[in-house]
Amino acid sequence: MQETATNDQSIHEPSQALTESDLLQLKRKNKIASLVTTGIVHLFIGLVLYLIVLTLGKDEVPQIVAVTETRDDTPQIERKDFAKKVKKKPQPAKSAARINPISATTASSISVPAFEDPVVDPLGIGTDFGRGFGSGIGDGDGGGGTSTFFGGTAKGNRVVFVVDFSASMIREGGGVRLKMLKQELVKSISKLPEGMSFQIIYYSTAPWLGGESLYTAPTRFPDKAEDRIPWSKATKEGIAAAVNNVQSAKPEGATIWRDPLELAFAMRPVPVVVWLLSDGEAQDAEEVVNKMQEINPSKIPINTIGLEVPGRAFSYLVEISKSTGGKASIVHKGKLYSGPAALQFSDDFGNAAGF
Repeated sequence: MQETATNDQSIHEPSQALTESDLLQLKRKNKIASLVTTGIVHLFIGLVLYLIVLTLGKDEVPQIVAVTETRDDTPQIERKDFAKKVKKKPQPAKSAARINPISATTASSISVPAFEDPVVDPLGIGTDFGRGFGSGIGDGDGGGGTSTFFGGTAKGNRVVFVVDFSASMIREGGGVRLKMLKQELVKSISKLPEGMSFQIIYYSTAPWLGGESLYTAPTRFPDKAEDRIPWSKATKEGIAAAVNNVQSAKPEGATIWRDPLELAFAMRPVPVVVWLLSDGEAQDAEEVVNKMQEINPSKIPINTIGLEVPGRAFSYLVEISKSTGGKASIVHKGKLYSGPAALQFSDDFGNAAGF
């Protein structure tokens, strides 16, 4: 009986061993099957997503269209019909003039002030002024042409614009005064009658011509014939060149009036009318006022324009115009005043009689 039991035990042991081995193999097979199944599922999902993307196509990039509205904030001219009675001219100082900058509220180009009231004041900037309205034409002193500048009109076939391009034109006002000057100067040159003689003298510490600068211009002496500034003709080419020079001109330096004025009066034939624009008190302002007869022996009318310069600086410009038979105007806080109305911004320079 013991032998039989032993034999049965020996028979069952191998069978038990095979069963455990089978279980291990089965587990391995199950793991492999799970991995394969998971991979197939992920592959299928990726394929489905890829087909969805192909079906929908590429996303369209939205375009943003910005619409801006340009407002016309052009300062309007307020005409005044009153004058300020004054006393005597003040003592000079080499300080800069008081400047009230014109503030810009839009990105559009600065516009020159326009008249609110279309009625022409007989003593205002809307009147014709100048000398020699006779029958002369060409190089004569008659009314062979007309020039305009900041709303003023002057008759005469030879005109010189003496314009301030000192560094103050871009200080404190953020360049607004410079843009205003360039725009008005381009407009004035473009409106000159064909064949009219003209010239633009830029000035700061010293004068220069179009295409030059303060530092590249040669030193010119008004008493030397070889240094005399030539006239330009209002032809298509001449105007185009002048406009290009105005647009590329850069402000620099201080403010001195005598040198550019003497060069203008030394031109031959002499100018019929001169426009003098300044945005500050010149270092030699009182000298120019006191020696105007020496500087301007031909008594050529000088029409002056003060660009945001109320007070003493504008007073000198007023005196220059009064002593030469010209007219004075001022742009103050974006509004243009002329004739007697402009005197309210002048310090102690007599009343409006004869002005």
